[in-house]
Amino acid sequence: MERLWSVTCYRHYMSDSRPWRRRWIQQVDGTLVEVQPDARRRRSTQDASPRLRPISELKKRVTGNITELNSRLLRVSRRLECIAKRHSAIRSVPGRIVISFVRKAVNTFEGVELLKRRRLIEESWVLLRVLLEAHVNLVYFWLHDPKDMVHRYLDASMLDKLKHLREVNFYDGTALAETIKREHWEKAERVIKDRYADADFKALRRHGFTGLPFDQRAKAVHMEKMYQYCYRIASRSVHTFDPAETPVFAVAYEGRRAAKYDLLRSRREQLEANQNMLLGRLAYYLSQFLRDALMSAELMIIGVGYEKFCDSAKTLERGPRKQRGAANGEEPEGNGFHIWRM
Repeated sequence: MERLWSVTCYRHYMSDSRPWRRRWIQQVDGTLVEVQPDARRRRSTQDASPRLRPISELKKRVTGNITELNSRLLRVSRRLECIAKRHSAIRSVPGRIVISFVRKAVNTFEGVELLKRRRLIEESWVLLRVLLEAHVNLVYFWLHDPKDMVHRYLDASMLDKLKHLREVNFYDGTALAETIKREHWEKAERVIKDRYADADFKALRRHGFTGLPFDQRAKAVHMEKMYQYCYRIASRSVHTFDPAETPVFAVAYEGRRAAKYDLLRSRREQLEANQNMLLGRLAYYLSQFLRDALMSAELMIIGVGYEKFCDSAKTLERGPRKQRGAANGEEPEGNGFHIWRM
């Protein structure tokens, strides 16, 4: 009885008829206007369609600081990775491969963030190439039949492991030789070879589960520009070193200190923009696949900030958008918002 009484009293005192529940809005001239308790309900019934802010207004409300955006993107991607692990689709065999690509991308992104804090920009570009490869591989996997991709991924993994074992002569003369049998691995290779044509088998052994060199793989997933602006530049840091990291760079820009630091600043902005786009696209695609509206909204806001940064920094060259509808006499498409576009 006591509990029922307390609930009844609570409802009485929180009634809309009580004076302390009345709401007021101050006008520009200073006068107060009372808002009726059911005014919000009437507005919702009159217009049930969602009211969205224009992208131009939304961009003004978000940050264009790429460093802050990358920090937020890393936190959101980590949460999304934890959510994805509990999803039923990710517990399947294709899902486990997908989440492994996502984890690699997130870990690589975090590695880039740690290197940038130590001002190791060239080493960050090395990891950026790894991030791009993980991005392209995952998108390629998504765009093709999952059953076929799983078989090719597992076969390519076996062939890659066999290549390593032959390089070390199957650990002959060590304790590992007892657990790694040459006959077992060579028999598995013959079974895999029987499933493919000769040319396809050679491509699988050389280029991985896609069977394509990276430039063709990037083209297959519409990442040609990112291959040109990211992969080829990062490859220079992988194979040798970037001239900007040597004393030769200082001699070339002697007496032009401002131009030197402008170039270094643009290199870092390019690095941060590329890593944001690469992980941001994967995280957004994954949130859409999981149908997580909250995560998609968070990533969309980060994407708006990324677009704001690109508009001001001009670090990525982007082609003109197609003017849909112009040929039919309709109004052409506006600037709009295309999240993590290239």
